Formats: sequence, structure tokens, C-alpha cells
Amino acid sequence: MDILLVDDHTATREEMASLLKAQDDLEVIGQAARGEEGVHLAQQLHPDVIVMDMVMPGMNGIAATAAIRAHQPQARILVLSNHTGSNLINVVLRAGASGYVRKDCAYEELIPAIRAVATGKQYIGKQVND
Repeated sequence: MDILLVDDHTATREEMASLLKAQDDLEVIGQAARGEEGVHLAQQLHPDVIVMDMVMPGMNGIAATAAIRAHQPQARILVLSNHTGSNLINVVLRAGASGYVRKDCAYEELIPAIRAVATGKQYIGKQVND
């Protein structure tokens, strides 16, 4: 399964890439530090799942998600953020995301969330309303 990582923090992208690399069936095929770059790479690479940070300079993850889905309605996008709350989750889902996971829960939830959204399921992290 091909994965695109979009997050403005290099260390976060590297941690996610390392976690995914340990899985035989997951491969990081691209990384972007900005929403605009993520939109471009998604159109170029057609990954199976895009892991998208929500808060980034320039185009944020919500706008990038909507832009990707406008051109690739089949895109599976998993949003990762430290920000939570049911209103925010609804905004993310309306933008076209397939799932949402808190960054502080990513170690436990990232891989199951990726696998769920890749199969067309919606994944909402266990602690999003805490």
C-alpha cells in the first residue's frame, strides 16, 4: 500500500515513515512539508492513503484535503492533528477526509487507521473528544 505523508514537521514525518517502514505491506512513496506540495504530490503519485497534518503554514490540511478530493474523489485521506472536538472532526470529514487520529495516539492508531481508510471505511480515533 502506497502512503503519502504531509506534515510541516520533519521529525513527525520521519517518525511516521519509520513506523510505517516496519510494516511489510506499507510503503511511504512521498513526503510533503506544505499543503500545496501535498496536493501536487497526490496528483502526481496517486497514493492509496494520504496522511495529512491539519495545521500547516500556507494551505492547511483541511484546504489541502478538499483540493485533493476535488481532483481525486477516490482519494483516502487520514487527518492527524493535536486539535480535537466534534465540530472540528465534522469540518475535516466534510472536507473529504476518511478519518481522523490525534497525533499523540498515532503510535497506537496510525497503522490500523491507514488500513481502515484504505478499504473505504471511516476511522475516527478513540480519544478525539478528550
